[in-house]
Amino acid sequence: MSSEDFRESSLSQKVSSAGGSQKNKEVLSSPTPSVSLSQTSDFQHESELFTEPHLAQMEKTFQDEVDSTGALDMKTFVKAVKKILSNTSNEMIEALFLKVDMNCNGSITWQEYLDYVMREFKGKEKMMRSQCRLRFHLPMRIVPLNHGCEIVKVEFLVQRFKKIGHFLTVTKDGILQFWSESFSLTSSFTLYRIHPLHNQQMWVIDMVCLHNMNLVAIASTDQKIEFFDISNCKCVRAFTFIDLDSCVLTLDYWSDYHRAVFCYGDTKGNVIVFTSNDVTNGLFNPRILPRTSKWGSGDALHPNWCQQVKFIPQLNLVASCSAIDKSSLVLTILPSKVPESPKFSVLNLRKGILCFDYCPEKNVLVTGGHDPLIRLWNPFFSKRPVWLMKGHQTSVTHILVNSKHSVLLSISKDKNIRMWDMQDYECLQSFCGKHFALGHCPITSAYFHKDDGSLICSTYSIGVLKGYLETQGPGRAEEKTTTYSTPLCAILYSKVFKQVVSGCLSGVVSVWEVVTGKRMMEFSVTGDQHVELTAMSLDESEACLLTGLRDGTMKMWNYSVGECLLTFPNPDQMEISGIVHMNKVFYMTGWSKRITYFTWVPPFLALLVVGTPSRKLVLGSTRPSRYQNQFLGTSSYNGDILFWNISMFRPILHFNASQSPLPSLPKRVQDAADCATTESHRPSKPCAGQQKWAHKLHTQPPGPSSRAMANANLRRNLMSAPPVMRRLRDKEPAGPAPLQKPLSAGSLSRSRSPHGRPSVFREAERRKGEFHKKLLLQSNASVEKIIFLQSRPRLPHTAALLSSCMDGYIYAWSIHGSGGLLGKFPVDAEDKGDVVVGAMATDENDWILVTGDCKGHIKIWDIKDYCRLTDKQPTHPSKINKFPFLIPKRIQISLPNYSPSEEKKVEAGQTISLVPPKLLIIWKAHLDSVADILYVDSLQLVISAGQDRDVKAWKLSGDAIGMVLLKLSHAPWPFLALALGSSES
Repeated sequence: MSSEDFRESSLSQKVSSAGGSQKNKEVLSSPTPSVSLSQTSDFQHESELFTEPHLAQMEKTFQDEVDSTGALDMKTFVKAVKKILSNTSNEMIEALFLKVDMNCNGSITWQEYLDYVMREFKGKEKMMRSQCRLRFHLPMRIVPLNHGCEIVKVEFLVQRFKKIGHFLTVTKDGILQFWSESFSLTSSFTLYRIHPLHNQQMWVIDMVCLHNMNLVAIASTDQKIEFFDISNCKCVRAFTFIDLDSCVLTLDYWSDYHRAVFCYGDTKGNVIVFTSNDVTNGLFNPRILPRTSKWGSGDALHPNWCQQVKFIPQLNLVASCSAIDKSSLVLTILPSKVPESPKFSVLNLRKGILCFDYCPEKNVLVTGGHDPLIRLWNPFFSKRPVWLMKGHQTSVTHILVNSKHSVLLSISKDKNIRMWDMQDYECLQSFCGKHFALGHCPITSAYFHKDDGSLICSTYSIGVLKGYLETQGPGRAEEKTTTYSTPLCAILYSKVFKQVVSGCLSGVVSVWEVVTGKRMMEFSVTGDQHVELTAMSLDESEACLLTGLRDGTMKMWNYSVGECLLTFPNPDQMEISGIVHMNKVFYMTGWSKRITYFTWVPPFLALLVVGTPSRKLVLGSTRPSRYQNQFLGTSSYNGDILFWNISMFRPILHFNASQSPLPSLPKRVQDAADCATTESHRPSKPCAGQQKWAHKLHTQPPGPSSRAMANANLRRNLMSAPPVMRRLRDKEPAGPAPLQKPLSAGSLSRSRSPHGRPSVFREAERRKGEFHKKLLLQSNASVEKIIFLQSRPRLPHTAALLSSCMDGYIYAWSIHGSGGLLGKFPVDAEDKGDVVVGAMATDENDWILVTGDCKGHIKIWDIKDYCRLTDKQPTHPSKINKFPFLIPKRIQISLPNYSPSEEKKVEAGQTISLVPPKLLIIWKAHLDSVADILYVDSLQLVISAGQDRDVKAWKLSGDAIGMVLLKLSHAPWPFLALALGSSES
């Protein structure tokens, strides 16, 4: 349950003071974050709301307190929850109310509350399953052996109170070997040479470790069971079971260091069970026979060979199977007292059962046999299986249940290894036997090592298949652990719920508690599709998440529970680069070179398209930005910045630093292809005379012809992108084909002459050079990021827009009609142009600018008075910039300074400042470029996301608080809450 939810509270803190000097100290001191340690206890209180007693009280409250509409408003809901949990803060309850009230009508019903609880727990369960889900990755490590006989059994022995154990293997000809956990051979013994009783060859059939006794039991073809003492790195025969009725085929041992059960099955179908309630006195000691019991049926349990025997402690029974139709699986329930006789439960199955295992979480027995089906049985109802799982093509020889990761491993005779999900009963992975260099014979033994999630298989050699958790990726254990397995797309912050939402390119979205760094929810926005996540945004209420994919798919999610609420129409089927929700309208930009926006009044969804000023120049739009809920800003890879008036459905100003420092009026230009796509909407007017910026599209599914046209437009637009912006998978032509006029007969004959051919080649090379020069200029002018300074007004001499370009500069613009470029500065002190800012953020007062560049550095700039008109009157204490006092002076003194050759320059009558704002601090945050960054005012926290697949939190001093990791119970920065609590004391 997402429990750490708060309202954003004010930064200001009232401090009792006596005297004016005390007020100045208050101003210059560090603002205390608004989240205290007492409020972090809400994390525990909210989960208590969903226990069975509290749910019953909530239902009664809804019945008693509802109004005439049958719902509760926020005020009544807060009072109702306060009656149940008095220690819970109002902020947490209000945040919970907003999560439940998804339709934003100001009231919730009991059914809505219950639906939210169910979705929340369903999302939590799905998230935990995905985190615990195991995966194997190839290649399988092969450990060769120096003997020519097959391995009969693989066991792992670890002694009590010791973390390090070792593997044991025994071959058919009696070679017992000890291996380290990394499968390095430590010792080897030949069993039949240790005091042999006779000269006849012994064949080993099975082995089991008696871990609490340092014994190994070996069953052989001599109709005996030999017990060897393996303590102190030796192998000495301790005692032997001789004169058995038949040859033992399978062994099993279980002990909890107090009680112990040893059982075996033979070729006649007998099952012999030895138990002891006090194993410290011995399991087979003849002197304590009254306290040791041996059960064996007078008649054999199975008419044929016993294939496997296993004690199941959860049910206190011994299960055994045989590969025949009658008595295929027999459950022997052990009596609690010695004089009592055991009870039996018999299961008959055609073709019998070869192997089985028990899942205690699901309370099911999983069986495999000669038919390639895997069956799940209720041990108390054995007439028919509860589930069938199909996938194998030959007999299933091994079944292993891993309860920790809720998966089932099955191995068939053709060495096909399959992993099944025990929740959905579906196949997660399948490995063909030809991928393993284990020879041509079937796998003889299999063991799952729970400590590192590896599967050990054996034939004439040993094969180790390494496992990993799905979210961690198939990296090696010594490799660096990262937050995601792919680079980050974006990070967002919800002031209402005090949560950070991050998403990576593979489509995995995670919700983090900002106070503790604990992951509250995780889900995939791409599903089974292999499409990259390219855009993320929160809606105005900050309760919903908007996502955009590379294929043009846009969806709205309830990120608290990981549920998709709405899928928007996809008319362009092109990459989405930005989404903005403003005034209940959804604006979407991307490689379609236009703004598509949706108005949604459930259940109706309207679609409107706003055209771009020039198809020939706009090569794609980066993430848009909004200004004071009235205007919208978009930028392009050719350097264009458009300032849109959303009420007029058109841009009102155009900026481009590479063309002019002055603003201009946008002009709309369309080519023939764009006219063809919109011809059906306005057939009465010629394309050249169209001046409308917006038109409405039909949202019905496209037909074959429109789909083909969309694919053609997609290919055309991707080809128009600069090479530096294309993806690796986008096929790039060998070179631009020069535009040539149709050749006449005379020109054709001239081109064939040897004198005319060099001139044609020179013309082509010249055009090719001009084309590449144009692409280079466009790539240098490309706008990577724009951000509005919301607190600044639209004035001619006040910069309210900052943009970062590929040339390594940050530009400050006045968005007034008489404004333009007011200042620019390089982000690197050396001004080489190789450092580009791709992420920017400001505080709520626009006093500092936080930037993240392509080299992984984070910088904080003082922009309080940068490119704005300031009066010379004494500054009020509340207007003093506190941020320089939060950073140690020793760091500020050692910072590199950039000194331009001139303070300003005049271009086209516009005065441009070249002096950069004061750099407060710089630190190395990521190994690769910074993908996104945000600043949390209430906690004075910088959170960054990098292309190195990490999400990190920082103090303003550059000290790392922690890194977000994908672990279930891991809090990356648990001491943040303690620090906040101590600052208030």
